[in-house]
Amino acid sequence: MISIDDKKKNFAQIVDGKVVDDSERVEVSIKGSISGFRATIEAIKPGFPFSTTLYIETDVLGDGQKEALFSITVTPRVAKGLSGIIGKLLLLDAREAPTGSKIFDNEFIATSNNEAICQRFINYPGVAEKIRTLSRYCGFRELHIQGGKGLVLVIPNSFDSISYDKVKASFHELGELAQILFDF
Repeated sequence: MISIDDKKKNFAQIVDGKVVDDSERVEVSIKGSISGFRATIEAIKPGFPFSTTLYIETDVLGDGQKEALFSITVTPRVAKGLSGIIGKLLLLDAREAPTGSKIFDNEFIATSNNEAICQRFINYPGVAEKIRTLSRYCGFRELHIQGGKGLVLVIPNSFDSISYDKVKASFHELGELAQILFDF
């Protein structure tokens, strides 16, 4: 079994970065870059029940905006099919706003502070596919997309149980999604 410190060093290679001591806030903090964007892997504690969070900052120009231009939160749909219909009737997915993409809306719930931008971004070429691929790779719990700021991906696995390949593949897709967000 690999130690947590060795695992941190291995994961630092994914983001071409280094392990950072931020023990006052989190026990696992690895900073680096992916596709020219600042990237971070964090976990409050490396073991169960704490999840692993991946960050990519798209504010590479250093504008230092205080607020995100827009905010979209994508979560996987818990209930699908007939149970999904019953869930809608019972208002389990009451916060959802349709994005105009039937395939996307059947798999995910997207909430936003600006529905027009949310629909435009989700329907932007390649975005829905990247989010579906991320869901297949890591089974994320939440994906936060913040215009002008970056992406935050919450993976339900603890740091000590998450695989190197899962994080590498997730960061690859996040890097491509960050480039789309930057160009958007």
